[in-house]
Amino acid sequence: QIKNPFIIPGLKKVNIDSQLKSSFNFDNFIEGDCNRLARSAGYAVAQKPAGTAFNPLVLFGGVGLGKTHLAQAIGNEIKRLYGNKTVLYVTSDKFTNQFIDALKNNAINDFVHFYQLIDVLIMDDIQFFAGKEQSQEEFFHTFNALLDRNNQMVLTCDKYPKEIDGLEERLKSRLGWGLPVVIDPPELETRAAVLLAKASSMGCHLPNECAIYIAQRIR
Repeated sequence: QIKNPFIIPGLKKVNIDSQLKSSFNFDNFIEGDCNRLARSAGYAVAQKPAGTAFNPLVLFGGVGLGKTHLAQAIGNEIKRLYGNKTVLYVTSDKFTNQFIDALKNNAINDFVHFYQLIDVLIMDDIQFFAGKEQSQEEFFHTFNALLDRNNQMVLTCDKYPKEIDGLEERLKSRLGWGLPVVIDPPELETRAAVLLAKASSMGCHLPNECAIYIAQRIR
């Protein structure tokens, strides 16, 4: 059994460490007007991976708005509901570094076969593929292969995919096949609710008035 997903297993079906953090789940993802659509779409995907029109599901928005939390919550929920599915969370940088290692070691076939084992691929920060032509090429083929096998993809980026400079047009087109959904900056009430939830998780009693006071001054 290979627990580390970045040890290339070739064609053999193996147990793969999903690289997910168990602390990222739907229960502690604070919902507000800023992220309600994204959460609803993510929950639908988690209930029926590759069984909705949201494939790929592309979550986009600024830094620190919960894209990674929601993406990993989807993965954790799928693992809970479908224990037989292979789920992998990976950043685009990790994908690129693994691809470079495969090139160096003449192991491209193993690299390709590894990603074909994945039932649910969650890839974070795809904007960092910009300008990396070979990585984009390989991700493009991985994308097509997973869709052909009716496997689910959840992707995140910092802006609407078609607005990412340095991405090939054909890749931008593929990213629009499913559902791109924005996560906006949270309104005051959601910021306060996040503060209260974080405080509670650390065993700290934070009065509502204090949470609102902080939320009014920190956006």
